[in-house]
Amino acid sequence: MRDSGQTWLGLIPSSWGLARIGSLYSHRNERVSDKDYPPLSVTMKGVVPQLETAAKTDDGDNRKLVKIGDFAINSRSDRRGSCGISMYDGSVSLINTVLTPRGQISPKYYDWLFHTVEFADEYYKWGHGIVDDLWTTRWQEMKRILVPVPSIDEQVSIASFLEKQVSLIDSIIEDSKRSIEDYKKYKASTIEELVLGQNRKGQIKESGVEWVKEIPSDWHIARLKSLFGFGKGLPITKEDLIDSGISVISYGQIHAKSNPGTRIVDDLIRYVPETYLKTNKESLANKGDIILADTSEDTDGCGNAVYIDQEVLLFAGYHTILLKSLGQKDNKYLAYLMKSDAWRSQIRSRVTGVKLFSISKKILSMTTVILPPEKERIRITNDLDEKCRKIDLIIQEKERLLQNLEEYKRSLIFEAVTGKIRVK
Repeated sequence: MRDSGQTWLGLIPSSWGLARIGSLYSHRNERVSDKDYPPLSVTMKGVVPQLETAAKTDDGDNRKLVKIGDFAINSRSDRRGSCGISMYDGSVSLINTVLTPRGQISPKYYDWLFHTVEFADEYYKWGHGIVDDLWTTRWQEMKRILVPVPSIDEQVSIASFLEKQVSLIDSIIEDSKRSIEDYKKYKASTIEELVLGQNRKGQIKESGVEWVKEIPSDWHIARLKSLFGFGKGLPITKEDLIDSGISVISYGQIHAKSNPGTRIVDDLIRYVPETYLKTNKESLANKGDIILADTSEDTDGCGNAVYIDQEVLLFAGYHTILLKSLGQKDNKYLAYLMKSDAWRSQIRSRVTGVKLFSISKKILSMTTVILPPEKERIRITNDLDEKCRKIDLIIQEKERLLQNLEEYKRSLIFEAVTGKIRVK
């Protein structure tokens, strides 16, 4: 092994050479119309037929030609990792750089190399711009980047090795993701079964509300407004947040995937200055209160909430509605109920919006909840705490495995394309 002289590459095999990208690829910079060449998108998964979600302009006559076998890469740093070999003749937006292989190289080997995080860091380091999100690397800069040049046989071997190994790892990753989703569904069904009394033996009765047909005979229906007063969160912005002070939980934290809904997650909390206490005490939450996000990007997120499970000085933040307890001893059962698809359905049927759905205090005041007797509420809550704890531990373990697999895949690819591990 020898020092490549390039920080991002580190050591490479002594027999490997180095070359600038401009000597391996030529720049295809032909302008075409999407009327003649079908529009394509350059994504993290490579070059694909234009996505429905892709930003479209009226300037369809001003695009770049891509031919089968070309390599396209998005030049903007906020599209990091969007690149790949095209399997289609078509056209891409001008923000992309299109390359055609020169001479005898293995395009698949360089496709693996160009997909590494290390190359992306180097690629955008050569760019220019005003802010990080709009940093752009042009062909004039890209062509000067030095990359390793193994023998053609080694390039082919490395590409073949990675195709097999990464395919196997990706298969395990997909199985792990499906398993995680299955456990999340199992958790949701467990919560729904218990909070709706579906596992309860004994007499049942018509609930009288549309979102749950029948309930145990000794359970009753109550309006949410009879249990909570509705307050509004602080109109704070990111600029108001500081590293320490009075804790605050807001819209983003409530919708975060790591939010279980029935307890505060410490690393989701942010802070505002203590001066907020002087004029915003009505936005303070206490143990037993619930903070609910008042908007959602989709109807599935409508009703996302977090239960205040500890005595902590905590503000309800921007874009939230504070449900202040009116004397309930323990509202954790209701926090579990609010995670059920059945309870959320009454909010989904009333919210308005297209790309952003808004939940108002009026909508919440119309919602109903089901209340078991107090002892049974406590039993259900304790039972769910234990069941959900076990399920969450399994999910966390699988998510750690998923993270390890992703890190191993990244390391394997980089070490293979830089010759730090030898392949057969």
